[in-house]
Amino acid sequence: MKPYEQGALDGLCGVYCIVNASRIICGLGEEESRQLFQEIIYYLERTRDLPKILISGMGLQTIGSILADVVGDRINSRAMPFKQYPDTPLDTFWAEMVNFMCGGERRAILTAIGGPMWDHWSVVNSITDRQIRFFDSHKLKQLNRQRCTSTRSTSSRPHLLCPTHTYFLS
Repeated sequence: MKPYEQGALDGLCGVYCIVNASRIICGLGEEESRQLFQEIIYYLERTRDLPKILISGMGLQTIGSILADVVGDRINSRAMPFKQYPDTPLDTFWAEMVNFMCGGERRAILTAIGGPMWDHWSVVNSITDRQIRFFDSHKLKQLNRQRCTSTRSTSSRPHLLCPTHTYFLS
């Protein structure tokens, strides 16, 4: 038997994802990160979403609301280029992520990861043609492209990257 780790019983990966993305983009220190975390938790309490999120996790709409209402101007730009395109091929999605991340400093991609191993929000910290690296609250470090998909997970491609649930942030 192993002990539970942060995130094993709670659904706060979305909150950590937003804080971690803000750290990359805005260069937040520890105190500022704690303050943002606190602001997000108070916001979720005011909107009466906190119990649901603690138990079940955070959906795309809540992520968007927090980015708009709490994070606000701390992040200059946020875009969801694939929001209306659920059947985006992995090659197209991957190429756009590479292009975005190579477009300048202080960029991050906030994305949902699914499949049999994941139901999780994470932050893409860097990406190459072969591998995606994360700045993650639950010890997810990297995924190889050959094991990823953007449409339906399979035994050979179990990691589902969700283009419709992806924010490009700078």
